Amino acid sequence: MAENKTQNRIGQNFTLTQLLAFAAPAILQSLFSQLFKSLDDGLFVSRYVGEHALASISLLGPANAIIMGFSNLFSIGATTLSAQKMGEGKQEEAKRIFTRVAIIAAVVGTAIALVMNIFCDPILRFLGADDSLIENSRTYVRIVLSITPINLMGFTFGSYYSTTGHPEMGLICSVTNGVMNILLDIVLIAILRLGVLGSSLSTAAGELAIFFIGLFFYMRKKNEIHFTDPKGGYIDTAVASAKSGFSQFINSVSIGTTSLVTNRTLLSLAGADGVAANAIIGELRIILTAGFFGYASCVGPVIAYNFGNRNPKRLKRILTHNLKIWFYGTIAITILGELLRVPMLRMFFHEGYSQNVYDMAYTGLTIEFLSSMFTAGCVLIMRMFVALGNPKVASILTTLRNLAFRLAMLILLPALFGIMGVWLSFPAAELLSFVLGAVLIYMNRDNYGYGKSGMAYMMMPKPGDYIPYSEED
Repeated sequence: MAENKTQNRIGQNFTLTQLLAFAAPAILQSLFSQLFKSLDDGLFVSRYVGEHALASISLLGPANAIIMGFSNLFSIGATTLSAQKMGEGKQEEAKRIFTRVAIIAAVVGTAIALVMNIFCDPILRFLGADDSLIENSRTYVRIVLSITPINLMGFTFGSYYSTTGHPEMGLICSVTNGVMNILLDIVLIAILRLGVLGSSLSTAAGELAIFFIGLFFYMRKKNEIHFTDPKGGYIDTAVASAKSGFSQFINSVSIGTTSLVTNRTLLSLAGADGVAANAIIGELRIILTAGFFGYASCVGPVIAYNFGNRNPKRLKRILTHNLKIWFYGTIAITILGELLRVPMLRMFFHEGYSQNVYDMAYTGLTIEFLSSMFTAGCVLIMRMFVALGNPKVASILTTLRNLAFRLAMLILLPALFGIMGVWLSFPAAELLSFVLGAVLIYMNRDNYGYGKSGMAYMMMPKPGDYIPYSEED
């Protein structure tokens, strides 16, 4: 028996325009969040402290990716479960899942913070930090990674805003975080010249701000998702969330692994200059595709709701909208990126910049911008299968994409083409991953009703299911 039959905002019968309007705050949130992060960790450090300071922060990319993996493991899986429960009419259980996962995030974050601080230097040495880089890297760990419990809870809050039907809250948090970061960067880095210490303090302050915004939001009982009595069940929720979000966890861990290999390869081929150039390339590449990450995070709960609702017609409509948004959107950002790569790149360099770093960044950026269509496609495909309750397919694609394909290209192409092979490895791996994703979509066409046959074997209503839509829907 369903707990209630209320209409949730993510259960609307979206047109393409309505879906874009609904997702717009999440798109802007992701875009602004990455833009502000790049200004903080990239532009200010690069311009006012130096390329080697930027390299020292970038070396922590693998550790940050693993931390993000734990965020995704529970939060993305939990939002999928909550959205499916809402589609089934089980609103109270959706709230309990959220509450349990927020508590789990705090516990896991505390454990990670302790490990990073206790074993700080050995971890930094393993990541490739030498005597010239380790001091700045250590400063970042002691400040930014010490608030990992706050960071993970804040990420969980952010993941749920679309599920509550309020994606604009994510935008509010993103702007708040970004403005605070930039203002503090101006004071602490540009004026007081505190270097990496100033960057770390501003980053930590921004994370604390979005945590408290989320905390107050989810304490309000009028929101569709809010804190409630979890009534135990932590292990069951953790396992179910982990199963659903496992592909995203693998995604982040794989990125961390390939980031480590990339940094070590660049250190051997071009020294710290290569790591700094790659950090700038990565920042600008992610800025261009950030909107698709935001869109995927917003449309995921919509897909999950319609899957839990056993509504293949609406699901097919949403997936058709996805296809149009992906195709036209990626063409636009690829053209925009190639046209604006020089002014965007120059933002990261001060007057006495290293010409070697600039030349490497320019070459790599020109090549990697061409992979935007494949990257965005892979992100949408993986998020779709997670939302459809099929993490197995998403995990296969994620593992091959971010681990097997990228590592293979990182080993093969630099051996053949030197530093140019590093820049070619990412687009080559993304192309292979996109082709694999297209094959997986075709293979599952009759499981979810988006094929020509109209069959949806994985969405057949079960006895006792609550199906609130009409056949004419």
